[in-house]
Amino acid sequence: MMLGQGVSFSTAALVADSLSWPISPALLVGFLPAFRHQQTGEVRLCQFIDGRVASMHLLDSLPADWVAVRDGRGRPTVLIAAIEAGYLRGDAFWTLGDLMHPGLDG
Repeated sequence: MMLGQGVSFSTAALVADSLSWPISPALLVGFLPAFRHQQTGEVRLCQFIDGRVASMHLLDSLPADWVAVRDGRGRPTVLIAAIEAGYLRGDAFWTLGDLMHPGLDG
């Protein structure tokens, strides 16, 4: 996967500030908010409407068949049960549980 040349940022501080459990921000560098379809394995990065990679989990850019319910304005509010939130780091998808118990090199 290649990101555009203009896309470069760190979400470590943003994510670390929003967590209620202790974790080193250094461990979070490079994690991009994403969703994974558990049945197909397809992973989608969270994106703003203009295509930029988002620094938080957003539902708006997900495929229509991943959405179970939309509000009156057509925005996704509920995803199908097969979709899980997590983070993409390199080519690895990390669930929220993976972040709670990372398998770190010794």
